[in-house]
Amino acid sequence: MVAAVKFYAKLRFTALIIITMIMGAVLSGCERKDLYLRVDQAEINIAIYDIQLDLLWQPSWRLELDYEWLAKYGPLGYPEKPELVKGIIYDVDTIEHKRTSYFSSIFNSTGGRVSLKTRCTYNMMFYNFGTEWILFQQSEDYEYYNATTRTSSQTSWTRTASESEDSEMPEAHKSYIEVNQPDAIYGVLTDDLYVSDDPGEYEKEFNEDGRPVYIYKVDCVLDPYVFIYIFQFVVKNNVDEEGQIITGAHGITVTGLSQGVEMFSRKTFDNTISITTEDIKEMQHHKNIKLQGDSAAFDGDIFVARMLTWGLPGINPMEKTLNNEPVEVIDNNYVGVGLKLRNGYTYTITRDITEQMHKRPTGGIITVVIDAGKVPEEYLEHKPETGGGGFNASVEDWENEIEAELVI
Repeated sequence: MVAAVKFYAKLRFTALIIITMIMGAVLSGCERKDLYLRVDQAEINIAIYDIQLDLLWQPSWRLELDYEWLAKYGPLGYPEKPELVKGIIYDVDTIEHKRTSYFSSIFNSTGGRVSLKTRCTYNMMFYNFGTEWILFQQSEDYEYYNATTRTSSQTSWTRTASESEDSEMPEAHKSYIEVNQPDAIYGVLTDDLYVSDDPGEYEKEFNEDGRPVYIYKVDCVLDPYVFIYIFQFVVKNNVDEEGQIITGAHGITVTGLSQGVEMFSRKTFDNTISITTEDIKEMQHHKNIKLQGDSAAFDGDIFVARMLTWGLPGINPMEKTLNNEPVEVIDNNYVGVGLKLRNGYTYTITRDITEQMHKRPTGGIITVVIDAGKVPEEYLEHKPETGGGGFNASVEDWENEIEAELVI
């Protein structure tokens, strides 16, 4: 049984169900029992394949990314391979079409073995094990296997944007729970794998003592559950008579992202959250920047942030990309960025990136253009207090928030 192969997969597991054939006792010189199966094992062999960003992001991403990332920060994509893989094996009632029980096993990157019974049907789920931020929850009836992330204590840069005149996020827009980015995770569910006792369905090999071993091969392809977005901020008109206006960013927040995924169906949750990262790469100066769909080139500064998410809400992102299907907008996506000004002050803006995000359900390059010439003069004239700084404290559900200037 070969699971459907998705062309953008990275990790491939080959499950070898090893069945040892034992000859029945001889009842007479010319009569013996039929062959039967006594020992059954599934041997999981792991091979590593690259996830091709061209297939997840479409080849145009190379033209969209102006920032020089690779030379300084290395690959943009997913890690090469996991150290550990978790396998969850479910017994399936084929009459009720329900999972009835399960057992699990942890494998290293070279694989391992688990015991199975013949004449039984199984569902097998595999995913990389040992994640830091992901929380897993399985329903009691084994119908759902959810993955979410923990809440975060980081400051949301969309919540602090109310001070700015340069905001595209409506003031009355809902508040979001802030959560951590998920770890890179890949997985697969192989449905209705029947372990037969018919030796004709297996490949025949011999073990060390010469006994025949019958091997049933199952090819499983692990697809990403988590998707990578590169947020590229292109700053134009960034120099005036006093020098550079914007020097970088303290952090960015993206809203309207799904809170988690149901791993069996690969459908993301309908409810949405925000994710904040403070890992902003240093600003680079570029000449002759030419944005997609814009004929005029200009000189400017660029900084970027890389973010991992479950993707957009209420969809199977891989399915949408594979079938080139449009994505329904359940919630708008906004990005808030805390811009560093040359005098040390922070100026926060937001941008509506809904259209770009929904064209890229499996990740890609999101470009935001910032006109530094529109930074209000009072922010450039402001001199920060010695020892002072912004203070933002809020409870987990974000319904209560305190913002104040703290002078020590």
